[in-house]
Amino acid sequence: MPLESTIERLDTATLVSAAQDGDSEAWERLVEEFTPMLKARIRRFRLSHEDAQDVLQTTWLLAWQNLRSVADGQRMAGWLATIAFRECLKLSKRTKEICTPDLDSLGSTDDVDRELARIWLAGTLEELVEELPAAQRVLFRALTETSEPHYVDVARRLGRPVGSIGPTRARCFAKLRGLLQAREITRDFLD
Repeated sequence: MPLESTIERLDTATLVSAAQDGDSEAWERLVEEFTPMLKARIRRFRLSHEDAQDVLQTTWLLAWQNLRSVADGQRMAGWLATIAFRECLKLSKRTKEICTPDLDSLGSTDDVDRELARIWLAGTLEELVEELPAAQRVLFRALTETSEPHYVDVARRLGRPVGSIGPTRARCFAKLRGLLQAREITRDFLD
């Protein structure tokens, strides 16, 4: 049966394999399938529309250029998300722009201090997440991309047993707490 007639039923790994072999229809299906997820991840960086589009295009270009390096097609989502995340970080570091609210509208000095600390901490947390081992980093991002993550959905998407999500999450959070403490960022600092 030709690939064109079965393309609707192919799983991600099969699509990746076909795209690696030069099948343009398989590549188009991958782009169609994963673009919404990538847009959602990129949107979290609060980039301008133009910058977000640039990051999306760069992500797909890098994915195309490095597609042969994908050994496990079922991990395509995480691989693409990592590329997009790194491109967003590169753009943020290049422009050195910090999105800050109108501090005059916040009122008291304490409100301003809290908002500046929140902005600084968000950037610091992104740096600390990059220091996590790869498995913990991927899980942390999967758990934080929605407000109410379900372990079953996360486990299915990451191709992991459901029972491994909780313990890996605990190790991830313990590591992050240690990294925060190493930088002397404690609960007292946050209050």
